[in-house]
Amino acid sequence: MIDKIKGLINQIAEQQVQNTEGISNSLGSDVARETGTSIISGFKDAISNGQINDIAGLMNIDSVASNPVVQNIIQGLSSKLGNNFGIDAQTATNFSQSVIPQILSTIFSKAKDGSGGFNISDIISSLSGGQNSGILDSLKGLGLDQNGDGQVNIQDAISAFGGKGGLGNILGGFFMN
Repeated sequence: MIDKIKGLINQIAEQQVQNTEGISNSLGSDVARETGTSIISGFKDAISNGQINDIAGLMNIDSVASNPVVQNIIQGLSSKLGNNFGIDAQTATNFSQSVIPQILSTIFSKAKDGSGGFNISDIISSLSGGQNSGILDSLKGLGLDQNGDGQVNIQDAISAFGGKGGLGNILGGFFMN
């Protein structure tokens, strides 16, 4: 899954570099790598800051650009592009505001319709650091092991978000499909 996500990030970011005046095409792979790193860092930061509801809000593809997690990723990437590659602030901001929502919308859209072998639990795990440090494992320290089995899994997430009704039911159905 992580290879599919990395490939998608690289494809979209490198294409966006080619379409962005002020960023040299020779920086395409470096900017794509920095974009991927910024996305993963943004998700890790969101998890450590307890922004679980904001992460869950990414399932609403129409509001990705206004999501607080996405806004933080955009700001982080803009800063890194300026600091690491000497890209002027306005160009870096414009690039970041375009590419991050496009990447995340594409990934979560593929997860929603099941195309290309994408599924939401693997995506969240991949974006938050992979199998060994995925989003659900990262939540252990936050006291979300609702059933006391030593693991934080989808059953704990359903319980934490209100049991079998409301958001818990929506998330549970989304993760289990």
